Amino acid sequence: MNLKVILAVSFASLMLVGCGSNNGSKSSQDSASSSTASSSSSQSVKQTTAQKDVSQVKVSVGTAIKTYQKTFANSEITDLSVEQELGQFRYEVEGADDSREYTLKLDANTGKVISKTSERLDADEANGVKRQEALDLNNLIGLTRAVNIAQPKAKGQTATEASLDKESEQTHWEIQFEHQGQETQVKLDAQSGRVITVENDD
Repeated sequence: MNLKVILAVSFASLMLVGCGSNNGSKSSQDSASSSTASSSSSQSVKQTTAQKDVSQVKVSVGTAIKTYQKTFANSEITDLSVEQELGQFRYEVEGADDSREYTLKLDANTGKVISKTSERLDADEANGVKRQEALDLNNLIGLTRAVNIAQPKAKGQTATEASLDKESEQTHWEIQFEHQGQETQVKLDAQSGRVITVENDD
């Protein structure tokens, strides 16, 4: 009788020890995977915060333009910008034909298309009216060169966004710089690089 009790107690003890060691190993696996997740999370935060200068994007303006033209053939580009959205730089390219307007968003580091949309133009913008806002893309200076030309007008500040716009028949780059609450907008001719205006906001 005593032998049966001793055997039963020994067996139960072994079972408890086995379960405890499984839980321990599961717990160490959980903490390892949790530590891996927090490590990869901190790496993605580093990547997000590391790239603040718009001129550091990997996809050129020329590539963004070509991607738009392949996606929406036979339309004119009326606006192009590159700025941060959800911690990543993205191009947004807008254009129009005689009846519709188009928007293409793409990742400025991979070139991957994020979204593409199309909608009917209002009556007052249709039949070629909106096309008149088309940017002059001939002999366009690139984003990095535009930022380098504008940078001396915004010393100590980082270029955070850039856009191509048209005003008075002239296509221009507008580069936005920021640092510790200071902002500077530099507008320059998109073909020659000549600085047109500099605006400072404190």
